[in-house]
Amino acid sequence: MLQAVENVSKTFSKENEELKKNLVAKLESITDESEVARLEPFKPDKQKTADLNSLLNTLKVDVKKPKKKAPESHLAALKIDNVYGADLSGIFRNANFKEESGTVSKLTTWEMLYQKELELLATQPPSNGFQQMILWTKQGKFWQFPIDNEQGLEEEAKVGFHEHVFLEPYLNPWCPRRGPVRHFMELVTVGLSKNPYLTVAQKKEHINWFRNFFDAQRSILIETGAIPDVPSKSPPSLSA
Repeated sequence: MLQAVENVSKTFSKENEELKKNLVAKLESITDESEVARLEPFKPDKQKTADLNSLLNTLKVDVKKPKKKAPESHLAALKIDNVYGADLSGIFRNANFKEESGTVSKLTTWEMLYQKELELLATQPPSNGFQQMILWTKQGKFWQFPIDNEQGLEEEAKVGFHEHVFLEPYLNPWCPRRGPVRHFMELVTVGLSKNPYLTVAQKKEHINWFRNFFDAQRSILIETGAIPDVPSKSPPSLSA
């Protein structure tokens, strides 16, 4: 992809580096947008979640445990008059203990395990299945039944897969049939067709941006022979 950008920028005699930076910046913005869409947390249906919470709130779980009788002790109680009444042994009277220096290095692994143990002690796990489902629902991890791998993509269900994959026809009204610009845009359309995190409208918007970008540089492209000198017709917007 970077080689295609380099080939396109070489067709311009002026502002070579500026053109290259603009194209690379646009490609990086598409990558960032796809990454944000991929990492966006799933948002469950609020109405279904509210109905499930109301159902779980009406359920009561009996957590009473049977009382166990303490075993009776058969030993007689010991009577202690004075614990400290015995004589001292004196074995540690002449002992020399070395104090630890303050520059002792700590092991980061033990510190990390200690912090993890504190987190586990502070976080109470769910005591039953209902509390676990409530926790998952609050975290947005609860799936509606029957399980559907396309849950949350109701709007994309109305769009055919061919609109995501076959994007090359959007190049025909304005892109040249051969040359570095055509090669670059073919790579862009192939990358967008394989991107599962962008909608069709977003893919058309990115193609429309490249069309406007090259149309602004049309005079330079004609002078360098990158595109033929044909009167340009303003094609319809791709955002529709």
